[in-house]
Amino acid sequence: MAGEVARVSAVRIVDSEPRAIGPIEALRARMLDVIQPDASQARALVAGIVCGRTTELDQTSASEAFARTGTSHLVAVSGSHLALVTSLAQVFLAFVGARLRTRYLLLVLLMSSYVILTGGSASAVRSLIMVGLTLVASWGERRGHGISALALTTMALVARDAGVVFDVGFQLSAVSVLFIQLFYRYLSYLLIRLGMPRPIAEPLSLTLCAQWGTLPITIPIFGTCSIVAPLANLVLGPVMSALLVVGLVSVPLAAIVGPLADVLLAPADALASISVFGAQAFAGFPYASIAMAASPATALPYLAACVVYAAWLDASRWQVAVVCAAIPGALAMHLVRWTLFAPASVTVLDVGQADAILVREGSAAILVDAGVDSEVADALARNSVFQLDAVVITHWDLDHYGGLEDVLASVSVSRVVVAEGTLDAMPEELVALDMPEVVELSEGDALSVGGFACTMVWPEGPVEGSDNEDSVALAVSYDSGGCALDMLLAGDTEIAQEERYAGRVGDIDVLKLGHHGSAASVDAALMAQMRPELAIASAGEGNSYGHPTKECIDTVEASGARFLCTIDVGDVTIRPARGGFSVSTGR
Repeated sequence: MAGEVARVSAVRIVDSEPRAIGPIEALRARMLDVIQPDASQARALVAGIVCGRTTELDQTSASEAFARTGTSHLVAVSGSHLALVTSLAQVFLAFVGARLRTRYLLLVLLMSSYVILTGGSASAVRSLIMVGLTLVASWGERRGHGISALALTTMALVARDAGVVFDVGFQLSAVSVLFIQLFYRYLSYLLIRLGMPRPIAEPLSLTLCAQWGTLPITIPIFGTCSIVAPLANLVLGPVMSALLVVGLVSVPLAAIVGPLADVLLAPADALASISVFGAQAFAGFPYASIAMAASPATALPYLAACVVYAAWLDASRWQVAVVCAAIPGALAMHLVRWTLFAPASVTVLDVGQADAILVREGSAAILVDAGVDSEVADALARNSVFQLDAVVITHWDLDHYGGLEDVLASVSVSRVVVAEGTLDAMPEELVALDMPEVVELSEGDALSVGGFACTMVWPEGPVEGSDNEDSVALAVSYDSGGCALDMLLAGDTEIAQEERYAGRVGDIDVLKLGHHGSAASVDAALMAQMRPELAIASAGEGNSYGHPTKECIDTVEASGARFLCTIDVGDVTIRPARGGFSVSTGR
């Protein structure tokens, strides 16, 4: 929990005897051999949903599709899985005429075996105990109570292992069940009052309750919110439930009757293929999943839950319609504003000891450098960036390209732009990515971003891109509607390079300091020549380089310019204005 990382090396193997495998583990291994989860995405899904093994599925594009559509929980072993297992078993036991109490004992034994078979995750154990408590209540001719069962189960699991509260799967499972217990019937009633048929209203209510309760957890952890989740769950839920039922019957039979395995697994294959196709189709919707950053507003769903629970209004049809329209309407307005009407701005993003600068206006946006890690995706999310026309990588230092994979995973990127000659030296980890079009830029070329012109002023010729002196420097200018701004993004260039291109840049308003504000990033002569009113350094707190250095800060302040660093103020946003420019900071 402290974020500590260690690397362990095996010095000497003390005991290498194989561990004894129990009958349930042996059955699971045999079932996985028959399924062959690495054969296709469909088979990987069968293994995940029937046996609880998602290793192969996590390595496929289908896993990303389930995540983007908010349907990953349909794969994970949960209460719905156990409910289906219990229903199948009850039908069989009733058919053979088993006595009621014998049925209950066999059901508990079967469910326990199933949880062990699927890996015994905390969320699955939670479901098992809750269903077990319900059966005990029925056995004792008492009324079951879901919230009490959830509370008792949580206390029991925490008493056994307090660390379970940090298990994200357990958190999501417990909170979704709580919200379903609290609001499922209420939401179903309101949706039916709105005129929605009961077969649609009830499963939709389940999905809405689960997403309502888990958003304040998923947004800070995963940084995304699935917009298509309600519809995707409504469509894929029945298909994947059918896949579970068919798989629970066909996979064990296939494990026993080896030669006919493919025939027996054909129905499960078909349902899994439909599920994967459906998830990928929903994931392909525009803005199926949007990036969101954690903020105080993340807690609003819980505040809304308190208000709804306290009021418990018997709303009229028009009131329900207004609320149902207001939530997607507000989200649509937010998307439209930031994808079509974003104000002209240049934002130096706070991404630690790294560089990432966002330039945008209207529907156009580019990112200059991609940070060093996933912090850049978080920064884009908190600035409501959903698409990028280009990502410019100034040179091949990790603190300028390291977060590119996260950027590509979180927003749509049309192209990647690099300096002339650097394409052949692209790091191997980037070559392995599913990259968009990569374009080389030469000195004098310009990128248009709304009313901004971003002109490459360095390097002067082809470079390899491995050294700081190979870094791209961009002169950013804006002149529209009486508002103007001239800014230099110096990348990792320092005094030796800046002296050669400063004459082409001329008098500027804002200087994004080169090389994170190193001692060699600027000198008095350059400050006098470019005359910026504001100089900004992007650096990480406690970095080992001492950036920004005292020499740099003193030089900036001695020139009369104001100095800002992302360490102190977070994101720094500059907007063109009449007669000057405005500056706002993240903190």
